[in-house]
Amino acid sequence: MTTTTMLHRPRAALALEWRVQLRLRVPLLAAGLAALWAGAAALLPADLARPFASLILFLDTAGFGVLFAVFLLLGERTSGAWAALRVSPLGTGEYVAARLTVLTLLSIASTVPIALAARPAMPVAGVAAAAAGTALLTVLLCALSLAACARAHSLSDVVAAVPVALGPLLVPALVVASGLAERPLLYAAPTSAAHALVLWGLDPAAAPLSGATVAALAGYAAACAAGACALARWALARASTLETPDRRTRRRPHPTRTKLWPTASPLRTLARIDLIGAARDPMTWALLAGPALTALGLRYGLPLLDDAPVIIRTGLDLDRLHPVLLAALVLLHLPLMVGGMVALRTAEDREQGAVTLLSTSPLGIGRYLAYRAATAAALTAIGLAAALPLSGLADGPAWRLTGAALLATTLAPAFVLIVAGAAANRVRALALAKVAGALFTLVPVAAWTLGPTWAWALAPLPPLWPVAALPGYAMAPAAITLPAGALAALVLTAALWRWARNAVDESR
Repeated sequence: MTTTTMLHRPRAALALEWRVQLRLRVPLLAAGLAALWAGAAALLPADLARPFASLILFLDTAGFGVLFAVFLLLGERTSGAWAALRVSPLGTGEYVAARLTVLTLLSIASTVPIALAARPAMPVAGVAAAAAGTALLTVLLCALSLAACARAHSLSDVVAAVPVALGPLLVPALVVASGLAERPLLYAAPTSAAHALVLWGLDPAAAPLSGATVAALAGYAAACAAGACALARWALARASTLETPDRRTRRRPHPTRTKLWPTASPLRTLARIDLIGAARDPMTWALLAGPALTALGLRYGLPLLDDAPVIIRTGLDLDRLHPVLLAALVLLHLPLMVGGMVALRTAEDREQGAVTLLSTSPLGIGRYLAYRAATAAALTAIGLAAALPLSGLADGPAWRLTGAALLATTLAPAFVLIVAGAAANRVRALALAKVAGALFTLVPVAAWTLGPTWAWALAPLPPLWPVAALPGYAMAPAAITLPAGALAALVLTAALWRWARNAVDESR
């Protein structure tokens, strides 16, 4: 093999990866989220903007590519592109390098405006350090997610693999990024070591480490990132070797012990098919455990934060912020989580051709979409019924909290229908979920900041409706917010169902 060929292949792989992500509008999404978070940071005082930017750079910017890297792989398996790559001159190492390079460059470009908006003590060196730390985090997390999902074929496989692979690394880094603790042992995790560079760049005084220690931790994180890249290359190469045509066609059929009578209604048949595999589906357990873990974390975790370094340094009054925490982390978070899971499953059905088959069945597109939307609404209602009292933040009349929860429940089916109509694959569905995540997080914060009067400027945004019904926001009497919100939700859901049905029909 000539030197020219060896140099041409990585460039070709990089150009191909950029075209694929550009076609799926991944760079556009990264730019939009960066502008949104930078604007939010710019509105905060400097002592709050820096910890906020530190947390966002970890949770959103560095983690931006984790699921995109995996969902692109799943899409290539569905379309047959992965099989073509296996027999092409492109090596596994070049494939991994191209994907990680594009996602890392996007994270670096997103870091710059967010870090500048946080007003670091050293504008040039601080932004460069934050970008370098975010790049290390991106490479580490994306490479590990690719390694964990090297043999994944469905969304359920991803839900089972990614939390196990990344969870032990994310928890200590999240504690460091949020400024809740400053124990040296936390920096043993390579994610915490990489984020130390981000902390130091944004605010050296807030980082409990010397410059030499930060440099040593950055070197340690870089070595771990290189090891993660090697692991991803090995895992994908091994999956490619094991994934022979015979093995792929010999996958065991979905076990079923329930006879599906020909006279059964299509909806009952679809529901029984979903229920048969629910006990073995990791998504089921995620949807069951998520609300309880979130609520219990707030109930028992918030009292422990009074002595956290970031709380002492910024002087935040957490008791005063209980309505905001309830709205952002429980009332709106659960519809987003449940709606996102069901929406991704709907996009997976559409990408794999199942929706096309259903359109020619007695079920039809309309009833299929109604079933998915109703499933999301039911799961959200159950989750909120458990999470609101468990959180310990739900103060006020029970009937008003119930009304707010019912309005929040309508957000899940609305999001499912938006994704069903707009996203023909899992990557675009994930992009919409990222946008919704930012919107559902910022709306309750903006409403609290603007006050009861000016917050109504956000009324065109559906997440405001359940927030306005919460007692802690006092935006309007419940006799106004609850009926108006219910009517708006009903009209919106009906319109979205009709639009999604037509959009899916036209795309066939």
